[in-house]
Amino acid sequence: MTTFYFVRHGKTELNVLNSFQGGGIDSPLLAEGIEQAGQLGKYLSDVAFSAAAVSTQKRAMDTAAFVLAENAHLDGLTVRYHDGLREMGFGDKEGIVVDLENQQTQYLRTRPDLYDPTEFSGETYDELIDRIVPVINQLEAEHPNGKVLVVAHGVVLIVLINYLTGKEKQSWRENGPLENTSVTILDKEEDGYSLKVFNDISYQS
Repeated sequence: MTTFYFVRHGKTELNVLNSFQGGGIDSPLLAEGIEQAGQLGKYLSDVAFSAAAVSTQKRAMDTAAFVLAENAHLDGLTVRYHDGLREMGFGDKEGIVVDLENQQTQYLRTRPDLYDPTEFSGETYDELIDRIVPVINQLEAEHPNGKVLVVAHGVVLIVLINYLTGKEKQSWRENGPLENTSVTILDKEEDGYSLKVFNDISYQS
């Protein structure tokens, strides 16, 4: 059984500004985000991870570094960086304030089955699934009895969690958004994925 620890990156400047922060843009972690990543690292310090898989965007890489800096079982740990774990691409909307009245923005947040980002050259939900699921499948195959840390992004992770636990496309954004530096734990069992912990920030002081 593979156990996945899915962690969203720490809070950034663009998170506070409520701007589109997708796969084509980065924003530095705030001091709060750095502090909470360190707290999460202490919370998970006794977990002996078999591997760590991290998005190639700086906010995720920095979060992973602060989390793993507190871990007591780093000997032999493999950390790999995956383009497939980058945040969903929002095309021409990257970096601008989220337009809540826009129809496609509403579909982005609540109805993935109706979302069509063609007019602003964004990424579709199907394209997102097609690039993130193979990363998870590879990790499961390589660590069938291990604990795997995955550090990525808000949309990527809530979509992935809902997809892996069997939800239909229209519900892929259900129960989101995930909190910054939250941890969600899924077990891969013979009959599929089971959710053990969801959106946990109980460690935060």
